[in-house]
Amino acid sequence: MNQVKADLISELIRVSQTNFLNRKRESCKNGLGDNAVVEWIQGYARSYREGWTSKLESYSTSELGTMLKALSNSSQSLEELLNIKLDKVET
Repeated sequence: MNQVKADLISELIRVSQTNFLNRKRESCKNGLGDNAVVEWIQGYARSYREGWTSKLESYSTSELGTMLKALSNSSQSLEELLNIKLDKVET
């Protein structure tokens, strides 16, 4: 995989996680949103990155760029954008 594609995948995952975690934080009505985010990061961030890296490698650089633009302009996660369910990742 070339460096541009690797960087796009990394940025896609970062934006997706940020969107997901922002919604997770906002959904906690009891003021414990930051704790919920930290717990998710501790338990699932690594498997999230690894799972999405392997799934995104099959896409072209152009497709990845289009996905990044869509994610950057929304509050969606990759799962929502692509309607894909990853194993072993609690959302």
